[in-house]
Amino acid sequence: MLTSDLLQTRNEGPYLYPRYIKTDARRFLTMAEELIAIHNEHQGKTRRELTDALTQYEDDSTDYRIQRGLAKLLSDDRCEFTERSIAPSADIRRRLFTLARENHPVVLHPDLIHPVTKDELLHEVAREYKTESEQIAWALYADLSENHILTRFDPPTPDWLLQRYNVALAQAMLYRCIGMKLSVFRNIPSRYKQLFKFIKFYQLMHAIQGDLDSGYEILLDGPVSMFRLSQKYGLQLAVFLPALLLCTRWKMEAEIAMPDGNRRFFPLDESAGLISHYRDSTMYDSLLERTFAERFVEIDSGWEIEREVAIINLKETVFIPDFAFRHTDGRTALLEIVGFWRPDYLEKKIRKLKQSGREDMVVAVSASLNVGEEDFKDVPGSVFFFKNRINPQEVITRLEQVARDATLET
Repeated sequence: MLTSDLLQTRNEGPYLYPRYIKTDARRFLTMAEELIAIHNEHQGKTRRELTDALTQYEDDSTDYRIQRGLAKLLSDDRCEFTERSIAPSADIRRRLFTLARENHPVVLHPDLIHPVTKDELLHEVAREYKTESEQIAWALYADLSENHILTRFDPPTPDWLLQRYNVALAQAMLYRCIGMKLSVFRNIPSRYKQLFKFIKFYQLMHAIQGDLDSGYEILLDGPVSMFRLSQKYGLQLAVFLPALLLCTRWKMEAEIAMPDGNRRFFPLDESAGLISHYRDSTMYDSLLERTFAERFVEIDSGWEIEREVAIINLKETVFIPDFAFRHTDGRTALLEIVGFWRPDYLEKKIRKLKQSGREDMVVAVSASLNVGEEDFKDVPGSVFFFKNRINPQEVITRLEQVARDATLET
């Protein structure tokens, strides 16, 4: 992402906005093309050489912040720098400095009183490592960042780089975010689940209200809620933003703590045209789920299977069963697969299953987990254990049972 000094903003009353660039402007497209070319030409060269070339390219340009921002994104997202040395630099320094101490003083030009030279010491260490003196001289400080070699560069398109820059500007706005309010609506269910997963993955403090039909209101607390402004937590909010951009209909308003002590608001919605560089989640979370779904649709059972279309609001969080089923006669049921082993995961999963109170849910539990029927005794619906694969016919039998029970209760 961009550093704060590369962020350019504008004020409109209490609101604060990034100064986005026009991604279709010829001058910015040319700038992106040229920066990509410079990085491409410096594969196999040091970071210092790349930095010098970028500084020379920048010259006296008034767009230097944009140029530096684009270059930083290329370096962070598309470059791989590697330390190249015949041996760990620390080891070589230790050996060379030990010899220098034993032969102090070491000189460039020998005389009768000072016979030992720097070149002789380099040659001695080179002999020990069975290499040339030049290699030892290079390896001495090869671990410095400026001496790392650009070993791989994955050149993007200019359009990708400019779109990424605008997103990075919006992200940089959130480094000092106090709190964020999100409104997400008219999205397909899998988009909601993806968003909730990102919220949990980045360990953001949150409160969620709403449902699948009307959408969700989400409050994300910023670092001030932890008693002091934490740059680390602000970064978590910033890296979360591209996940929000994957939704189709959304609004966001972030409250920003300014360096002068004032507060401003940063509003954003899908009309800004920001394009996320995060990948959409795959159709299935695991091979187990995909295999089950593929086998299920081969059976003419009257049940249609859908992937993650039910969202159960548990007040402080949400629960999204893996599959939903709809029978041709209108009956519905759910399936949750518990196949991942980790103590805290199982504890949370079982708590959610109990809290959901869904009698119309089938729960398939892997027999390889360190749990038994006793652990699921208070879980509503129908629970069964499977070994390697989930038998679709077993699921169909239990779907009929829970759908019938749910119908009788209503």
